[in-house]
Amino acid sequence: MNRFLAISTQSQFWLFNTALILNILGMVLTDMWLPMVVGAIVTTYLSVDALVRLRYVIPMKKEIRDLRHELESVRKEVNESYE
Repeated sequence: MNRFLAISTQSQFWLFNTALILNILGMVLTDMWLPMVVGAIVTTYLSVDALVRLRYVIPMKKEIRDLRHELESVRKEVNESYE
């Protein structure tokens, strides 16, 4: 999921949405339908992928990290109480 590490996920989201809007605008204004349709499909995928990572994956990773930290602290407490 970390394919584009040079820019943030928020910036990727805006970049891909801008590219999608430009592709759709290009389809409306030019007769180059096939390349524009392919570009629109690719940028739609990238936009949805960035949106899913931004809204769901990154917060889920943070939550899992917090839960692991909490689990580790509880395990330490249990081990100390048995010793």
